[in-house]
Amino acid sequence: MSENTGRTVRLFLADGTPFGLITAEIMNWTGHVLAGACTGLPRFLERSELDRTGIYFLSGRDPEDPDSAIVYIGESDNVRQRLAQQDKDDGKGFWERTCVVTSKDQNITKAHARYLESRLITIFHVATRCIALIAFI
Repeated sequence: MSENTGRTVRLFLADGTPFGLITAEIMNWTGHVLAGACTGLPRFLERSELDRTGIYFLSGRDPEDPDSAIVYIGESDNVRQRLAQQDKDDGKGFWERTCVVTSKDQNITKAHARYLESRLITIFHVATRCIALIAFI
């Protein structure tokens, strides 16, 4: 498929607003994206997609430099449990938005998630558009 081939993206605004909980799918792609505000985390954590293996991004403004963004990139076999742990971490004061990528057919393995996490961290560092934080656990 060439780069110029069009694709259909299906967005669902679960709250009826682009600032609330959003799901996204690209047709003929097994991935599933879920995004939302940190303030809506309890509702976000109710989503069944989060019981899958996936990667996640926690993003927001740098408290010390509001002109800079911070993105924390992580992976987990159970994204729901990991996000609940992250919510208890006082070091995540920058966290405003959450984005999770899983697979519709549960076809992402731990190895896939670790690879994607590593590649995304590299891409973020090379782009130098934000501070990319990495999980060391």
